[in-house]
Amino acid sequence: MNITGLLTTLQARHDAATARAGELRDQIEHFTAVLAGTEARPAHRDTTRKVIAELAPPETPPAPPESTTAHRAIAGAVGQHPDPDQTF
Repeated sequence: MNITGLLTTLQARHDAATARAGELRDQIEHFTAVLAGTEARPAHRDTTRKVIAELAPPETPPAPPESTTAHRAIAGAVGQHPDPDQTF
């Protein structure tokens, strides 16, 4: 290989390395922006959770279910059975 061919090959490799470095810088810039957005999400969710917790009404225990007339009649009949220890 002559000196001109060697210099041409070196220049081509230099240009390829420079282009690849530019591509990697672009990817790093993109990933840095994506990372910043991803890291900010938990903080936003914490803020949202705190605001909702402050605005939500205090929790109250649910009201017990109302007994129906049929349920009361069955419970009364079982309570009046002559042998309450008997299983059905």
